[in-house]
Amino acid sequence: MNSKKISVVIPSYNSSATIERCLNSILNQTYENLEILVINDGSNDDSVEKIEKMQKQDNRIKLITIPNGGVSHARNVGIEESTGDYITFVDSDDYISEEMYEILMNIIFKYNVKIAHCSYRNVDSKGNIINAVGDKERVIPQNHDDALECLISGMYFCTAVWNKLYDKSLFTNVRFDKGIKFSEDLLLNFKLFNKVEKSVYTDKPLYNYVCVEGSATHSAEKIRPEKEAVYVFDRILKISKGGGCENMCEIIYANKVLGLYKAYLFENDKKYKEEMKSTLCTIKELKKNGLYNSRRDKATIFLYKYFPGLFVLLYKIYDKIRVKKLDPEQ
Repeated sequence: MNSKKISVVIPSYNSSATIERCLNSILNQTYENLEILVINDGSNDDSVEKIEKMQKQDNRIKLITIPNGGVSHARNVGIEESTGDYITFVDSDDYISEEMYEILMNIIFKYNVKIAHCSYRNVDSKGNIINAVGDKERVIPQNHDDALECLISGMYFCTAVWNKLYDKSLFTNVRFDKGIKFSEDLLLNFKLFNKVEKSVYTDKPLYNYVCVEGSATHSAEKIRPEKEAVYVFDRILKISKGGGCENMCEIIYANKVLGLYKAYLFENDKKYKEEMKSTLCTIKELKKNGLYNSRRDKATIFLYKYFPGLFVLLYKIYDKIRVKKLDPEQ
């Protein structure tokens, strides 16, 4: 098993404060046959110097410098440059448990699958554990349809790529969509999971996800994430046609359209007037096609159309009292 090489792709942009911790957690893996591809995405801090210093101490680290093009472009470069049998991703401000890749490789060989993945912890910038997302150490084999439904619904596991180990062959003709900043992991994962008949998930938390205010994931920007979620689920819906999870994809796509209109209402900017009209037309069309049958959806659409100000007020009250999640997708 140890003869199989894992390529670990790390996009790095101005990561001076965290890159050493990240790399050390990978270098200290109990599974040693690793290729660590650090994609320097046009950094202008001293992170490159730190990476080069560590590179001299361990030749498994390979530094590739490219003009700044965003995390998806950097990951795509890593995929192209990788030479391993398996591929995985780590964000430069995160770090992993030392047995993560050994556990995932054991699962791959025991269950003869091409995708194995694990749970994670939310931690603060000092490394204090905020919570563990799944910590029962269950091992859950899933067939094609079950895995896709879990992926799009958020049940069991999150949509991120950093807690997953993939057979590199799955990336044939599959890359990250460079045109989007949000939900890009979900779209890529849907394409990859759609290629396999089975996969295995363990809810043993082996990845440490650092919650950083102001990051792309936790951005206060409202409209772009919602627009891109609609775009992603439109793509997913097309891919899922005729499949076992098509109906669920339709429902979630319809909910994402409602979410986009809500974002427009909160932004309350006249420049989005035409986009709001178009989105409302889409909502009406989806309603005609048999979606939005719940009382909640019907009430939401009614308020959108006739009392948008009241909806915004009611949602602000709800938002203050609801329990907010810490999942990376939010």
